[in-house]
Amino acid sequence: MDPLQIDSALVATWQADSRYDYDREIFEGRQSLMEYLGEVISRWLNDTLGTALDSQAVYYALLVIGGLAVGVLAWLVWWRRAGLFMRSEKAAATDYTIAEDTIYGIDFDAELAAAEARGDYRQAVRLVYLQTLRRLSDSGQIDWHPSKTPRQYEREVGQGAFSELSHQFVRVRYGNFEATASTFAEMRRLQAAVVVGKGGET
Repeated sequence: MDPLQIDSALVATWQADSRYDYDREIFEGRQSLMEYLGEVISRWLNDTLGTALDSQAVYYALLVIGGLAVGVLAWLVWWRRAGLFMRSEKAAATDYTIAEDTIYGIDFDAELAAAEARGDYRQAVRLVYLQTLRRLSDSGQIDWHPSKTPRQYEREVGQGAFSELSHQFVRVRYGNFEATASTFAEMRRLQAAVVVGKGGET
């Protein structure tokens, strides 16, 4: 008999013999977490109350217990950290909505002077950006719309100074970076560097 040749009859005999069914031991030990918990709860109920529940009832009981646990956890997080789910008074006082970001009906020079005088540099940064959009819109370099993003305007204008101006605005408006007098001065410098005029010409 050639030792390198497989004896299929002998292999078939081994496969039919349950003593060589090693896979059975592996697969018998595989259980999902739900099945394991179901068995633990069933055993506990049986030992404690002398009541046996079918697997379906245990499954739904686990779902209810899991839902209650998630609900209690969510309530505890809300109770301990309620501020995570509410706007602070400080944010409400300095924030503004998208609806306010319009370029029409605003006396930019007067509003900018008032914001600078009271040290509200966050508002001043916003006004410089909107004033720049107004100038670009009036010159036909952008098609202004309240739903447009700063990135869309950057693509329309195609100027490095305007892209940097937009970046500074986004950092303050959406990134909650602190706006200071130097931030405002930088916005003014970038605004002056933006070329306003048909086709980007002065």
